[in-house]
Amino acid sequence: MVVALLIGLFGAVRLLRAVPWWVGLLVVFVGAVAVRPKVLLLGFVLLLAARSGAVLGSLNPATTQPLDQVQVSVVSDPRPNELGWNAEGKVGDETLSLNVRFGAAPGFGAVQVGDSVVISGTLRGVAPETDWAISRRVVGRLSVSQVHGVRDAGGVTGAANALRSTYRAGVRHFDQGDQALFTGLVYGDDRDQDPIDADNFRAAGLGHLLAVSGQNVAFVLLLFAPLLERIRRAPVRIAVALSILAAFGVLTRFEASVSRAIVMAGMALLAHALGRGSSAAQVLVPAVAVLLIVDPLIAWSLAFQLSVAATTGMIVLAPRIAVLLPGSSALAAVTGATLGAQLAVSPLLLIVFGRISLVAAPANVLAGPAAAGVMMWGLVAGVVSGISPAVVAPVVHLPTQLLISWISLVATVFADIGVGHFSWLHLGTFSLGLALMLRTHQQRHRLAGWAGLLLVVLAIGVPVLLPKPLATGVHHVSPEITVARSLEGHDVVILDGGVRVSDALEQLRMVRVDRIDLLIATSGSRNMGRVVHTLSEAFSIEEIWAPEGHEVAGAMGLANLSGTLGTLTICDLPGAGITVFSSPFEC
Repeated sequence: MVVALLIGLFGAVRLLRAVPWWVGLLVVFVGAVAVRPKVLLLGFVLLLAARSGAVLGSLNPATTQPLDQVQVSVVSDPRPNELGWNAEGKVGDETLSLNVRFGAAPGFGAVQVGDSVVISGTLRGVAPETDWAISRRVVGRLSVSQVHGVRDAGGVTGAANALRSTYRAGVRHFDQGDQALFTGLVYGDDRDQDPIDADNFRAAGLGHLLAVSGQNVAFVLLLFAPLLERIRRAPVRIAVALSILAAFGVLTRFEASVSRAIVMAGMALLAHALGRGSSAAQVLVPAVAVLLIVDPLIAWSLAFQLSVAATTGMIVLAPRIAVLLPGSSALAAVTGATLGAQLAVSPLLLIVFGRISLVAAPANVLAGPAAAGVMMWGLVAGVVSGISPAVVAPVVHLPTQLLISWISLVATVFADIGVGHFSWLHLGTFSLGLALMLRTHQQRHRLAGWAGLLLVVLAIGVPVLLPKPLATGVHHVSPEITVARSLEGHDVVILDGGVRVSDALEQLRMVRVDRIDLLIATSGSRNMGRVVHTLSEAFSIEEIWAPEGHEVAGAMGLANLSGTLGTLTICDLPGAGITVFSSPFEC
């Protein structure tokens, strides 16, 4: 029932946007007069669909124009890119994507949410077409040529910014990778994460640990449980708990998964105050409905979709999976929750990314408790270390350092396990096998149960034990990345100018490249230099070619990027770019 209602809510918001509001209102009226709860529910869903259509229809592209000394309210923390920073800001009621080059404002990276900046630049109106742009209501791109001044945020947002700065100051003795993991776990700031570390976490199925998630809300309530239990008057206790949740939401910028968890927790607290018990299953659908009413476009947020799917998996699948697992009930419950969440988000991950990490379940079981420890201890110790002398912080954060080291070790070890990829075929086989096991566990049909277990083992075992190696020949693994493998096993990697370092790391891991005999950079730009530098840290690279006048450290500058490597012939052909032939060829 929970799954059907959630599918109905998301389907209505995303697919039934053309429904007129009066149709929903009419259905609600009929349901109320006839006292038919299901008809009332249908009317509510249709009204929600109409609201979604109205909100989406209001996202008109901003007017393309030059802007001179216009005040912009920053609504997302600046993220670094190859040339400067990206952020989002509001001019009036319009949300814009801000592109700020390093030269325009050297200190723009220190700007935070809620700050006001006076800028000049060029605004180009765009209709939001991607899911991300729709969920963020972005209707224009503002190329900033100059930042004239910055005014810090005040009020609650300013206090949250100050607290985030305090937390960051408390881990200034950490290396950059550990700092980024700490700030991501505690309050969701993942901007400075090392690309190699981030790739390891994603490959190990631990990408959700790089930023704050809904589970952090449960940790916050657990952290403050001793205080809440001392408050005898229920209304005061509920008010304090809701204030804590709201404060944590402000601290984490009300990230989509956090908002979902906060609304669920708030509903559960209110139900308890009214003397009505409520489980996660009872509050999940109402919480999602409330969030969709407040902001229908949150349905386009991948983070929100994954959060709802993972929570549904833990509610619907986890208890059923736990009864099939051997060992203690506590371990079975933790493993069941992890498997249930992973299975529920798998279809989304396959649709968006085309793959699923096969090592995610064991990696999460090992790293999850440590992540909870970092979050809970970090919230308290982070303030103490942030306001204490520099010699105190390493002592206070010693447990944090140990836990982060463990999480990083788990991510690195599991990322290095050479397994294949979990496809739709594997997911379907696994799901069928699990369904047989669950059904036969209740009805005691042993033969079908063993068949289900065999399907589960095959679904996992085949890609783990028989990963598909990269075949000899030329492979265009992405529009910007080509990998060629010779008969002798030599690998040539060709990078086009627009390649991003995260894509390069991910794609090369996907095709199981361990070492690079020849790396060819078709562009000599500074951005290409950063990409090659990162790849040099992640892989053993024998030789690097780049065009003359390049900015790629360690590369040979060649006027013509042509040559041979074993049975491979590399040709820099006019009009065709770099081409690799698997047999001898005259360039």
